[in-house]
Amino acid sequence: MTKRANFQLYLRLKAFHPYYLNRLTLTLQRELQNWGIPQTSLVFLPKRVERFTVLRSPHVDKKARDQFERVTHQRLLVVNLSNNQSLLAYRLLRYISSSALGVEVRARYVTKLSRGA
Repeated sequence: MTKRANFQLYLRLKAFHPYYLNRLTLTLQRELQNWGIPQTSLVFLPKRVERFTVLRSPHVDKKARDQFERVTHQRLLVVNLSNNQSLLAYRLLRYISSSALGVEVRARYVTKLSRGA
């Protein structure tokens, strides 16, 4: 009989460079396995591309323009935890805040009651 997770921690990670995201997700998964939480899943979210066109010289040369592009890479790490592992969620968030350089992290905490089941 497998243990069913009582709550899930959704970690949405964003960065401008995929190297930082991949490094952080690998270290997070390794740390979670060391803490005894093997129930993690990694989801690759689509990257977001924003393109900008700026006039170089708005007075004389209307055709002189520069184009820029900003790409945001995203990952979603889902951590399944049981009731006795609830303190590990706080420990995990503290670990992320100290090791996530150049990565934006959003956490969503979902319990069994909030899912409607």
